[in-house]
Amino acid sequence: MLAWYHELVPLEALRITAVGLAIAAGVSGCHRAEPARAPAQEPVTLAAPPVAPHAEGEAEAVDPSAPGWLGVELGSEPGIAGVLVRSVVRGSPAARTGLRPGDRILKIAGEAVSEPRDVVRLVTAHRAGQRVSLAVTSGPHRRLLAVTLGAPPDEDGVMRLHYVGERAPPLRELETVQGSTATTLGELRGRVVVLEFWAPWCVVCRFIVPKLNEWHEKYGVQGVSVLGVTSESVSTATFGAAQLGMTYPVVSDPSGKTTEAYRAMALPTLFLLDKRGVVRDVVVGYDEARYVEVESLITRMLAEN
Repeated sequence: MLAWYHELVPLEALRITAVGLAIAAGVSGCHRAEPARAPAQEPVTLAAPPVAPHAEGEAEAVDPSAPGWLGVELGSEPGIAGVLVRSVVRGSPAARTGLRPGDRILKIAGEAVSEPRDVVRLVTAHRAGQRVSLAVTSGPHRRLLAVTLGAPPDEDGVMRLHYVGERAPPLRELETVQGSTATTLGELRGRVVVLEFWAPWCVVCRFIVPKLNEWHEKYGVQGVSVLGVTSESVSTATFGAAQLGMTYPVVSDPSGKTTEAYRAMALPTLFLLDKRGVVRDVVVGYDEARYVEVESLITRMLAEN
């Protein structure tokens, strides 16, 4: 069985900074190492041992041996006290505690922090299920919060927490590579959408092309739109799509704005959108069992009004 394989998008290809949902957030597969020093004004990407996501409706079981997880994206700004919270993972310990984007973390468990690596060190020094204090500022106001740390989910888990149940981000500044397809979600409303983020250099992407070709052929007339999105240029994507044998529509995202909005830093990443444009599932990498689940979800979404 092939499972949990993926590759990371080269940052220069996207012209954006990699998203780190700090161990802020754990990722699976290709781990991203902590940088030697967090650059100012940029998020930090850090890794932690993965924990499988829980099925919908399943009670969360915290592994007390796992490192603590907060669920935030962090940034640093010279000359300003504390560590900036750039974003908060929906449903994460940080979100449940009331931490908000724009807040600044000043102390964790009584120890001052001045850069993202300080937050990571202190959070992971604790175990999942432990309760720690956070001193934060929200604008001019200072707050003291108590957060129960979670166990770091794998990359599927982080992405599902962040997107599932929410309206899909808009598709922005896309250029057609092949096929006839709408390039905005408004035009795709009323159809089930399989949105694949891929690249010609992504070896793992080759494994899913036959399955996506099959879905395009089998379900297209029933109301499913399969759309491949790559940050490569139109010419590079055209050659790559032909090499991989892709028969479904493909678009180029040269500005990286759509890829950034979907946080598709690992390839392949698959988003499943229902007829209302709501994200119903996210799959990172290739896992045969997960793709069986995805096809089952596609058929269910087709039957929905």
